[in-house]
Amino acid sequence: MNKTLMSIVLLLSFAILVGLSVASYAAESVGDLMDDAVITSTVKAELANLRLGTLTDIGVSTKQGVVTLVGKVHDFTERAMVEQTVRGVKNVVYVNNKLRVVSP
Repeated sequence: MNKTLMSIVLLLSFAILVGLSVASYAAESVGDLMDDAVITSTVKAELANLRLGTLTDIGVSTKQGVVTLVGKVHDFTERAMVEQTVRGVKNVVYVNNKLRVVSP
């Protein structure tokens, strides 16, 4: 009976540990999603401050601090300016600049 009680205690301890690990992972994932949403919103606001005519042609997405830019700009100077602006946003880890230069 003593071994049975010890087995139950060990099994419950293991179950609690697994449960805490899953809860911690889920909380971290939600936190990451919120951080990415804040980064995306901040990037969009900063790009709006640039007052580019191509602003509506630029899409922004963020995953784990990596910002991906897609769409069109008028020239390479504009492309570089957008990328530099995004790099200046807090918590941006990397900028994946997929912007295409298209003549107006």
